[in-house]
Amino acid sequence: MKKILLALFVLSSSVMAQEATELEKKLDALNIPDDKVTPVLSEDKLYVVNTRYSSLVNRHELTLQGANNFTADSHLSTNQAAASYRYHINSKWSLGLRYTRYSNELTAAGKKLFEDKQILPDTDFAKNGQEAYVSYNTIYGKLRWSQDTVVYFDQYVALGGGKVELASGKKNMAFADLGLAFWLGKHMSTRVGFKNEFYKQSQRNGDRSIHNGMGYLEIGYLFGSGDRG
Repeated sequence: MKKILLALFVLSSSVMAQEATELEKKLDALNIPDDKVTPVLSEDKLYVVNTRYSSLVNRHELTLQGANNFTADSHLSTNQAAASYRYHINSKWSLGLRYTRYSNELTAAGKKLFEDKQILPDTDFAKNGQEAYVSYNTIYGKLRWSQDTVVYFDQYVALGGGKVELASGKKNMAFADLGLAFWLGKHMSTRVGFKNEFYKQSQRNGDRSIHNGMGYLEIGYLFGSGDRG
């Protein structure tokens, strides 16, 4: 009887040791840097365990932006160049200021109109703008670029307003913005998005409501390392 109990004890100890070893291997597999892809375990199960790689809490960001107006008048092509400052309150909310320069050129149709009839489009074109806005990050996620590296991103929405200087003078402007912010390492950022601008334009027959649909690309730099609290 003692021999049977001893054999059962040895067998159970061996099984427990094997299970402990397997568990230790799985825990070691999860102990990796935040900027690397978590290895797939032998059971092909992957769990989200990493926190935000680069904290946004109490950080400042400067960005440069280029944009194209996809809803411009058929006679006029409008582009933007802008510089922005953002203060990230936390991982969700940020406040921003932006200065924008507008570039306007006649399209092929606009040039033909001028050459054939000596008529310029009745467009109260924009020259520059100053804006203030608040932004909210709705979704945080990761994109896998290679077997062992990922890029982190936030999907965001922003609302704001300010002044736009037109050929006829300054007007109030409001806008809504939707985009993706990609965090490259701990300091670089890239944004792509679509910004909707709304203001009134003066024309010969009265004011006209304008909607600019600006598709943009933005590159920025984050200062500091953030506060993980």
